[in-house]
Amino acid sequence: MIIRLWAAGYIGKSARGNKFSGQHMIINGPYRYMKHPLYCGNFFLVLGVIVLFNPPTVIAVLLLILFIMQYALIIISEQHYLESLPQKKAHFKVTNLRGELSTIVVLVVMYCVYVVRKVLISF
Repeated sequence: MIIRLWAAGYIGKSARGNKFSGQHMIINGPYRYMKHPLYCGNFFLVLGVIVLFNPPTVIAVLLLILFIMQYALIIISEQHYLESLPQKKAHFKVTNLRGELSTIVVLVVMYCVYVVRKVLISF
């Protein structure tokens, strides 16, 4: 989640929709070290949920393969879009983190489901 918050603080809302709409390619903050830190953060969130719920190995591997395939396609498409954009250094803005509220809510709900599951299993 920390990686996602760091990246979201730089990228802003316009570049985080279902369509590519960014006006420039950010080259500082987490984007200085990797091209897709939000996707890296997503990977760790998915991996954390898999570890938390400990599904059968086949399901865990299948989920990871599907995640990698989906994001590989997104990254390839996004790279073609970003090639033509100018590079820009952005500033971290706390106001850019509003979009992360939904991610935090989903994580809290998943953790609550995990806790309820553990409580029900212990009875």
